[in-house]
Amino acid sequence: MWYRPLRIIAGLLMVLALVATTTVSAQQEPESGPVFRDMSKAAGITLHREGTKKAVGQAWGDYDNDGWLDLYVTDTAGPNALYHNNGDGTFGLSPLSASVNLPGAVSQGASFADYDNDGWPDLYVLSYGANVLYHNEQGQGFTNVTVQAGIGDTGDGRTASWADYDGDGWLDLYVANWSCEPLCGHPSLGDRDRLYHNNGDGNFTDVTGLLEGGGSTTGAGFVATWVDYDNDGDLDIYLVNDEFINPVGNMLWRNDGSGCEGWCFTQVAKEAGANTYVMGMGLGTADYDNDGDFDFYFSNVGVMTLLQNQGDGTFKNVAADAGVEVDPGAVGWGTVFFDFNNDGWQDIYLALEDMTSRGSPANPLYENQGDGTFRRVLDNGADDPDHTVGVAAADWNNDGFVEMVVGNYDEGYKLYQNLGTYGPANGWLSLRMVGSPDPALAPVNRDGVGTRVTLTDSTGRTQMQEVKNGSSLGAGDSLWLHFGLGDATISTLHIRWPDGTQQNFDRVPANRRITLAYPLTDADRQAQREILYGPQRNFLPWLLGGVLIIGAVLFFVWKRFRSPRPAQVE
Repeated sequence: MWYRPLRIIAGLLMVLALVATTTVSAQQEPESGPVFRDMSKAAGITLHREGTKKAVGQAWGDYDNDGWLDLYVTDTAGPNALYHNNGDGTFGLSPLSASVNLPGAVSQGASFADYDNDGWPDLYVLSYGANVLYHNEQGQGFTNVTVQAGIGDTGDGRTASWADYDGDGWLDLYVANWSCEPLCGHPSLGDRDRLYHNNGDGNFTDVTGLLEGGGSTTGAGFVATWVDYDNDGDLDIYLVNDEFINPVGNMLWRNDGSGCEGWCFTQVAKEAGANTYVMGMGLGTADYDNDGDFDFYFSNVGVMTLLQNQGDGTFKNVAADAGVEVDPGAVGWGTVFFDFNNDGWQDIYLALEDMTSRGSPANPLYENQGDGTFRRVLDNGADDPDHTVGVAAADWNNDGFVEMVVGNYDEGYKLYQNLGTYGPANGWLSLRMVGSPDPALAPVNRDGVGTRVTLTDSTGRTQMQEVKNGSSLGAGDSLWLHFGLGDATISTLHIRWPDGTQQNFDRVPANRRITLAYPLTDADRQAQREILYGPQRNFLPWLLGGVLIIGAVLFFVWKRFRSPRPAQVE
């Protein structure tokens, strides 16, 4: 009969589909073994720290714009080092390293930030004494512009956090100063934190006075982060303080906009339930429960704290229920959220100085279970037994899995590669958001800091991330946003730029690293779509041609297999 060939073809297609489904399911089974591998020596990260002070700095930034993240690390006894990413899994000491290594300084934290919006990441190094700002000369060198910029803060700088708090298109700066000298427990002798406003002309103004209660942070600040915790479209400040130095509790400044002799920051930590009194040292921020608002995880000498955002402007400590307290004998420092297995849920890595009182291995990795709890991943390959203080995350080899560098104050820095053994077939999407080339055209900083991206996948799960610069402890994380997908596909991608511009994209293909620039014109928007979906082609001629061909084939089949009519009998 005429339909037999079609039945045969349909059967073959069903068999192929079954084989393909079985293959995909098999690939999604996680492999056994460690998650990470120490690649420090093989990759060429060879700096041995001479200093023993418990302060490290590790910053990721593509200083030469070649598409590969480079690494800057500090040493409290000098010199520091700038490593160039060769793009083949190795790093080499940059020829520019000597110009930024500060051999005589007591360097601590570091971060890259494009403070002048010229498209090249500049370098800021925090020290015990005077901080230093280096201007990037288009990847060919660095120039010390500290005096001109006016941000050579002489405090005991630990962490620099950059964001545009007033929406003028220029990155402002918060410097957290912690001081245990000359004597601990005497806050009148410490250094208070600083807030600097970027004037857009290469210099900054100290506007610390805008922070309600900002003068009381004397000597206690370890790390601050800029985050829109109340979802009102502007960036607020959360500061982790060390109560051992100055018992003032952590601070949360709500950004209330213009006024107040320049700008309004209201201290709301107590009413928000975020004024935790701990010996806080490191801070990670993420929407770990995928409910549309940012949560805080911070370290301590003792149990750790996970503040879950309740969505009404308040927070609740759920560390015990979530399984991430560690134990009372722990000494925690830097910490980061990232999705190590690309399953769509943010995991936690914590730097510990010592073995815990119960003999647990140091530096725990907690896998997010997606139900509000975490599971500790033992023998993960990065449970470093050394005295770890800092950690910064980045996909440094561009393979779609997030890695990290950790800083040990006694053994130096260790670079870890994510082996992809957990969720090897899980999908992902990495985004680099680039702001306006000129704030006069659109007030969006070039680094895209403050841009919020919300991804909804085919299961209905929604993830939300913001571009941030400054967290953990003394660290500069990658500016790339990384979304794990599990076995889902992308349904919608919603972007909210810092100036309020919003964009939506549907069914974006996954497993890619994409750079999206702020759209100033229709041509820019078309370029965005071509980056996301590929060049747009006119398929109408092909469609019409296909219809004609199919019609001809069907006509032939009809002619060939139609049953002849029986002869008419007279």
